[in-house]
Amino acid sequence: MADQVDAAGPARPVAVLDANVLIPPGLRDLLLSCADAAVFRPVWQAEIENEVGRNSIRIAVEKRGLSLEDATHGAEHPLTQMRAAFPDACAETRLWAPLVGRMTCDKKDRHVLAVAVGVQATHLVTTNTRDFPVHSRPATVAVVTAERFLRDQLARAPEQVLGAVEGMSRRLKIPPRSPIDIAKLFAAGTTAPKFGLELSAALDTR
Repeated sequence: MADQVDAAGPARPVAVLDANVLIPPGLRDLLLSCADAAVFRPVWQAEIENEVGRNSIRIAVEKRGLSLEDATHGAEHPLTQMRAAFPDACAETRLWAPLVGRMTCDKKDRHVLAVAVGVQATHLVTTNTRDFPVHSRPATVAVVTAERFLRDQLARAPEQVLGAVEGMSRRLKIPPRSPIDIAKLFAAGTTAPKFGLELSAALDTR
């Protein structure tokens, strides 16, 4: 399933997105905006989708005080959008399920590494890199944080990443956010502050 090299240059990365990078709304929007701009090809699977939904509901109830009904509706909406925008992103079970038993990372994350191996991904993007010890990682899969992945893509394909951020800006209406606003939000946040600073610098010099 890995992308092939074409006349335009090297193939784009194929990245498995762990649930923990798809739960924070801003980070999810940024990653999927980059995917929509063909910066990389996103992959996940059914268990990852379930984890995103389950934990999004829990966070909405426990931290935002939403009712279970409202939290459930709020969690399903972005999942529906993800599936519609990337209909081929959810890997078929047959590609990864037989591989789970061979994985040696943290037991609760073996399905995530298995899908990376099964689809021949170049990257596995996660906030919990420690759950994937170096000895458990196939040589062909880079296990990286979202920040590291985004910084690498900004360096590799700056115009595509800047275009993705501009597209994200056009979609944000309440409140509206300019590309530089988005960069500053990430620079001041915890998910990708170094990326935010580098994005600001890239926008300033464009």
